[in-house]
Amino acid sequence: MNVWNVILESNTFNFIVLAIIIIYLMKKLRAGAALENLKNAIIKRIDDSKAEKEKALSELKNAEKAVENLDTEIKERYNLAEQNADGVIQQTVMNAENQVSHILQNAENAIENEEKQISAQILKSTAEKALSTAKDIIAARLKDHPELHEKYINEAIEDIDRVKL
Repeated sequence: MNVWNVILESNTFNFIVLAIIIIYLMKKLRAGAALENLKNAIIKRIDDSKAEKEKALSELKNAEKAVENLDTEIKERYNLAEQNADGVIQQTVMNAENQVSHILQNAENAIENEEKQISAQILKSTAEKALSTAKDIIAARLKDHPELHEKYINEAIEDIDRVKL
């Protein structure tokens, strides 16, 4: 009896009884299938995680490849933009120089035309004053010497006769 009491009070016996109850419940509740399903779900999640990891690594590699030449592309685009800007600046400078040249040429032409007009006015004014002075001198001479009047008329008639011949 002592032995039986020791067995009932020992942890080994209690452990064996607990194990039998757990095995019985597992069979009754089909815990094996549930554990198998749980195991399969965990395996599927692990496989899905691996697939996601591979996909993420692939995307990372693609992103690295895309970024790999980014510095070169930026430099190329910067150089192209700089060249375009230089071209625009040169074109703008050439256009401005052409406009300045045209403005200067137009100003020179306007000054030249103005000079010609002023020169023509001075010449006309001088000619009118010379004719007026000559008229006054001739009129004064004719007044002082009436015989010259006839002489000039005869010379004019002779000039007309010469032209007719």
